[in-house]
Amino acid sequence: MPLFNMKNHKKAGIAALLMILAGGLLSASGNKEISSERGTLPIPPLLEGENLNLVMQRGELKLPMGTSKTMGFNGNYLGPTIRVSDGDFVNFNIKNTLGEDSTVHWHGLHVPAEYDGGPHQVIKAGTTWKPSFKIDQKAATLWYHPHLLGKTAEHVYNGMAGMFYIEDAYSKSLLIPQKYGVNDFPLVIQDRKLNNKGQFIYSPGRSDIMRGYIGNIVLVNGAYEPFLEIKKGTYRFRILNGSNSSIYKLRFSDKRKFTVIASDGGFLPRSFNTASLVMAPAERYEILVDFTEKGKSSLITEIYNGDTFKTMDFTVSDSKGTFYPHPAAFTYTPVAYDTKKNIKRTFRMETRGMGGFIINGKSMDLNRIDFSLKKNSTEIWTIESVGMGMMGIPHSFHVHDVQFTVLSVNGKKPGPLYSGPKDTVLLMPGDRIVIALRFQDYTGIYMYHCHFLEHEDSGMMGQFMVE
Repeated sequence: MPLFNMKNHKKAGIAALLMILAGGLLSASGNKEISSERGTLPIPPLLEGENLNLVMQRGELKLPMGTSKTMGFNGNYLGPTIRVSDGDFVNFNIKNTLGEDSTVHWHGLHVPAEYDGGPHQVIKAGTTWKPSFKIDQKAATLWYHPHLLGKTAEHVYNGMAGMFYIEDAYSKSLLIPQKYGVNDFPLVIQDRKLNNKGQFIYSPGRSDIMRGYIGNIVLVNGAYEPFLEIKKGTYRFRILNGSNSSIYKLRFSDKRKFTVIASDGGFLPRSFNTASLVMAPAERYEILVDFTEKGKSSLITEIYNGDTFKTMDFTVSDSKGTFYPHPAAFTYTPVAYDTKKNIKRTFRMETRGMGGFIINGKSMDLNRIDFSLKKNSTEIWTIESVGMGMMGIPHSFHVHDVQFTVLSVNGKKPGPLYSGPKDTVLLMPGDRIVIALRFQDYTGIYMYHCHFLEHEDSGMMGQFMVE
């Protein structure tokens, strides 16, 4: 039974999302490659420096139920956490050993179009892609994943994804948890569907494509029901909804509250306290959680139109770690806009019967540029979810290269979670979101699309040219 219904969603407004999580000490796996036996939470290894090497490869993921064929970066499933700083110049060597074509898209990263990693930058089987660019962006928790035309959903489902951290002087100066794998943890949450042999199944039917390919288990960092043994103290969790098409509501079993400090593209103007968090596919949030008493708690994941899962267990010891104050406000500069002067565009996201997924009446065509705009311009976009409303089919909207400002949600001021920089927003049927975007520095072709990956692969995507 769905855990949150459309009526409640409308009441709260889609920006009234939030989440939950808990953290802990470095797992027994340390920075080794992910192992998915039931046990301590695995921590993806860090990849840092000027020259960064990724290998796209096939592998296997062993779960308590069975072993699945998978794909990953530098390992069997998922990939390392890339960590860079604003102003760094990075050189990537990305080798494709999959035996088929793919791409690597830097989701949320401000990057030259030729290195965006979208469907135009195909990495042919057996070749190496060598993008090089300067990091020119404030601190944020981003991620990377394939973006091959018509195959994005399959490749991501098989495990090709990883976190991408940007730090800057401001983020490093903050008195918040910053020790990777000690008090600052990545949490990649994904639901997956297993067959009776405990193996991944990816064979979506039309109903799955329309409503979402929903799993019967939930993984965290590639592990099934991992646990963390933690000290009393404050922990920071950088959470990614890494699913193909599932909306999550996350909460603690003991109903504890936590503080949301950042959204997709960086810190919120003001932090926000909550006991639950709703996340669309591809959204990220950073939270601070205090564990003040010895005992146990669990992370619960409720899937819209799906089931409820105990996702992680936490055991708090009597030992005392470090407590941090939860900052009330952060330095944040929203996109400056002028409703009278800035160009306005409307994007109507529509599902038509059992047919296709379209934006403004069009299905994706790699040979068509849907519109052009000028470099260093600011625009105001209105995104609408229309058609098939009675079927309750949600969408999301993601724009490449930019972090945008949400101006309104269904005619009202956005809630606190949409008050910071965003690159992906959730739209339930009938929703209308207005955003302001600034396109600067680079020219070339970028994408906009639904980040329900089965919708994207079925045509709900377009492309624009910055000139």
